[in-house]
Amino acid sequence: MLAAHPWRRSRHCRNRAGDDISSASQPQVYNLGTMMTHLTLIVPFSVPPGAAIDADGGGNDAMLEALLRQLELPALGKLLTRASPGPRERHDDPFLRALPHERWLAGRAGLDTARVPSAPYMRLADMTAAGNGATADDGQAWACLQPVHIHAARDHLVLMDPAQLHIRAEESAALHAAVAALLQESGIVLETPHPARWYIPQAVFGPLVAASPLRATGRNIDVWMQAGERARDWRRIQNEIQMTWYDHPVNQAREAAGAFSVNSVWLHGGGTLQPVPRLADTVLTGDAFLRGVALAGGAACQPQPPRFKALQALQGSAMVLLDDAIESHIAQDWGLWIERMHTLDAEWFAPALAALEAGQLQAVTLMLSGDNHYAEFTVRRADLRKFWRGLGQRGDWRALLSDLAYAA
Repeated sequence: MLAAHPWRRSRHCRNRAGDDISSASQPQVYNLGTMMTHLTLIVPFSVPPGAAIDADGGGNDAMLEALLRQLELPALGKLLTRASPGPRERHDDPFLRALPHERWLAGRAGLDTARVPSAPYMRLADMTAAGNGATADDGQAWACLQPVHIHAARDHLVLMDPAQLHIRAEESAALHAAVAALLQESGIVLETPHPARWYIPQAVFGPLVAASPLRATGRNIDVWMQAGERARDWRRIQNEIQMTWYDHPVNQAREAAGAFSVNSVWLHGGGTLQPVPRLADTVLTGDAFLRGVALAGGAACQPQPPRFKALQALQGSAMVLLDDAIESHIAQDWGLWIERMHTLDAEWFAPALAALEAGQLQAVTLMLSGDNHYAEFTVRRADLRKFWRGLGQRGDWRALLSDLAYAA
């Protein structure tokens, strides 16, 4: 419930990568010269949740309205109300297997948006980071076998965000060794280029309808379990891995240290590496799927910086995935979510707007998404002079976010 979460927290906070993102009291103007031309900001979970439908078929939008009232986003508001609307997703299916920003990225890359083939691109990113990127494009279809934590709620099982496990390399190696014989007996060839992401040939279980882990996070996994002709074979292997890891020394040590156990695996993202266009000259992200798509398209890749000023040295176009609001939105910690959005406005939207106003940046594209929908907005410097766009109903940026929260 909304009332269970405090609205105000310390201004000191960190993003999913652990970077300090404490907001500044005043936005700064950064001299980009004429180096960067077009900036695309991908902001998952930047839209409040839409109202749930009650038993009588009506909606209770009290929480949505309360969240919108608490948001103070002057820079984002000006960008949105001056922008030209771009592609926008509208549907009434709450059970699509990928998140909106994952579908947006797949669409931008020319990939299947229904069964987003993230695994081969994640594998490319992880193999490249491990120094084996040249062997990643082998023409084979791959799926991601991801170590996860599943815990029991009152009457169902819930998947935890894998990014919160922070699996160390030695833990991953020990867990892999514990199931190596089982996998070998089943004819499963496993690659482990990253401690938190493993890969198997998709042919092992065939094409499955599978949700990305983040899509299923915090939800009843019965709704999101893998489906397909060989889903039963997959569940047998999953159950055997769970039993092997149940009392493993790695998990004993993690639980003794107050960390979540690594007690299951999640299979998702199956597909083949396909040629993709270059999304931007430089892509800055900690997301393996986006990084892999960027590498496949020939873009330069850098980690997600903590704030806009880190972009000063970039040339040409840039794309940044800002994941700061994901964790709090999924956890329904709305006080923290509001603070993260305020920090994004101070550290990203305000300086981007200032650079646009000063002619140091030619255009900004915003991809905003919530639980189920996304929308794209592009604002150019000349649009900022169109003051009439900020008048009337179009000038209400809160109404734009509210509309996107429903969007069906």
